Amino acid sequence: MKTLTFAAGSHIESAASALARSAPAEGEFNGIMLRAEFGETADAIVRRWEAESAARAKAYAESPEGIAAAAERDRERSDLQARHDALMRRLPSLDFKDDVSVLDWLCAMQGPSDYIGVIVRGETIIAAFEKHGFKPNANTGRAFRPEDRENVFRYLVGQALDGLQGPAIHGIIHKFVGEWKAKFLRAPATQH
Repeated sequence: MKTLTFAAGSHIESAASALARSAPAEGEFNGIMLRAEFGETADAIVRRWEAESAARAKAYAESPEGIAAAAERDRERSDLQARHDALMRRLPSLDFKDDVSVLDWLCAMQGPSDYIGVIVRGETIIAAFEKHGFKPNANTGRAFRPEDRENVFRYLVGQALDGLQGPAIHGIIHKFVGEWKAKFLRAPATQH
């Protein structure tokens, strides 16, 4: 029997097709050993893999480790929902003229916006920002001026708002805001 090896990132359909073409053959896919007999279809191999995968997922979900992991995910989701809701209560009083406060608020919203199960009021956030002159995807392409504090600030806000139109504010905002602060904010004077 031939043993096939599947590259990282392979899809089950392509692995099953390779097994069916090479039958009799076997190969491990995502921790599940699959065997193909002569004349077996790729669809039958996929169905076996899906059934085994589902059985393993069910067994894990019912195990003490799976139950603990589910409880931890629920606690984390609840914490992030509370953080989102607190940020939403602060939104009406956010000083949109204070670029640092605006960027800090968006950075604080990134985590909640990027967690499955957190109800994110993206349209409300975008509308509040648009009311103050901000737009998703502002200052991209030729409009981007990396040496202009206000331009880069509006670019960062625009990228965050664009993320709220889609799945979430991208986590890289933390890095970019840190770079913006390092570049455009003066270090506090030291006292002698």
